[in-house]
Amino acid sequence: MILISIILALIIERLGARAPFWQAEFYVSKYQVHSGSVLKDGGLFFTPVGFMVWLVLPALLIAFIWQLSDFILWQFALNIYVLLVAFGCADVRSKYKGYLNALSRGDNEAATLYALQIGQRRTEDQKGGETFGQTLAWVNFRHYSAVIFWFVLLGAPGAILYATVRTVADWTYNDREHELRVHRVRLQSVLFWLDWLPARVASFGFLIIGNFSKGTGYWLKYLLDFNTSNRKVVTLTALAAEEIEQQHFGCTYEATCMMRLVKRNILFYLVLIALLTLFGLVA
Repeated sequence: MILISIILALIIERLGARAPFWQAEFYVSKYQVHSGSVLKDGGLFFTPVGFMVWLVLPALLIAFIWQLSDFILWQFALNIYVLLVAFGCADVRSKYKGYLNALSRGDNEAATLYALQIGQRRTEDQKGGETFGQTLAWVNFRHYSAVIFWFVLLGAPGAILYATVRTVADWTYNDREHELRVHRVRLQSVLFWLDWLPARVASFGFLIIGNFSKGTGYWLKYLLDFNTSNRKVVTLTALAAEEIEQQHFGCTYEATCMMRLVKRNILFYLVLIALLTLFGLVA
């Protein structure tokens, strides 16, 4: 059921799950609003432990709802719904199309703005920067590979837990005035550990479906590294595995090549899950 749920969710999401209620931000923002004063100074969930409990509550709610019935279709439908919400990245898809359109008409300034909005922090020409293709690999990892990993490991509650932490962490990172920014460091730490193992699994997938010899060096270098950012692990391995020449950086060719790589990586995930299901390790 896990494999079929993932496949159907990916198909539905690809066909047009673009409405706000298919996005994690829609529900997490409502959850925050309804939490009200309990998140503020002196509130029940303001303390470090209380805030961690607040982050976990949506996952516990999903676990409770999932257990309400043993009817297979009920659990199947809930799985697909949760995955669609956790996958949701309609805004990123829209901006990616805008990026490609800007490049096609030669508007490099607009393309750069779209890239920054999608998540590129620095361009490849800047110190500590990355190519737009690497940014795409990271964004796809967080919206698909990591979600699938936690769904397989912990079911629908795992996917919701990851999506909740990812969403709130992004809010506090990007918005200096956000009321939850006081928890920013703690959120980034939790997200780091939630991403750590999925990043190694996803990077290994890049090796299998890409240039194994060139990517292996990066993968082995960071395999047991607990200090380097997961973003660096994923993006460096992805770029090495796809082997895109520097002259194509910032072009549509680079973006489309990296998108093909991450899509093949999702197929690798599905094959791996199918094998685990075949051997009885996944339900």
